[in-house]
Amino acid sequence: MSATTEPRVDLINQVKLLLGDQMIDIEADPEHYNLAVTMAVDKMRQRSDGATEESTLFLTLQPAQTEYTLPDEVLNIRRLFRRGVGANTTGGTNFDPFEAAFSNIYLLQAGRTGGLATWDFFAQFQESLGRVFGSEINFTFNPATKKLTIIRKITAEEDVAIQAYIIKPEHVLMQDPYALPWLRSYTAAQVKMMVGEARSKFTGGLPGPNGNVILNGTELKSEATEEIRVLEEELDKQVTADTGYAFVIG
Repeated sequence: MSATTEPRVDLINQVKLLLGDQMIDIEADPEHYNLAVTMAVDKMRQRSDGATEESTLFLTLQPAQTEYTLPDEVLNIRRLFRRGVGANTTGGTNFDPFEAAFSNIYLLQAGRTGGLATWDFFAQFQESLGRVFGSEINFTFNPATKKLTIIRKITAEEDVAIQAYIIKPEHVLMQDPYALPWLRSYTAAQVKMMVGEARSKFTGGLPGPNGNVILNGTELKSEATEEIRVLEEELDKQVTADTGYAFVIG
């Protein structure tokens, strides 16, 4: 499909292909194979964590600007990290206990006062204090438009790190030993479904030297439906991810 066509026209063309359009010789054309691959990749990205990966992006916030457009491969954002928060720079919530002398004496030396338990309590207090007094940046993210909206008034340039989930490129999925077998099987099932749709139009068969030749459109559609069902269940079992369930009951 052309990337320049309107989304509505593109969707209509895909539906036509799914219903066997353009199959003059009742065999799949290159357009049908390309659509089947696209459907397999889209289904994996929709339902499998094996199609995404965690990454860190960096963004410079500008004064008085609240909206930013992120790259198309960004699927979702988990958190924004501010540079300098937690470092021993200006005091207050900007406190690094590993750099402070009193923390080494009173928090980290077990057997005296404190110990790791005290350090853990202090870290939780520091995190709560940061949430109350604005050490974290609140935001919203639209996965469709890739718009990141900062819910805060930015008064100066500030570098932030974005913990994001991005989609793996198609060529990476094609080399993934977990994803490739599933993509191959799902593509074949979708092509079988399209060919079945085309052949089922000729319920009376096609003329042949010894009478009408009955086509196997109904059988192909039935087989494809079962294969697609099994393959989509495999997504729920994380067979396309690099870390699946260690043990599955039922």
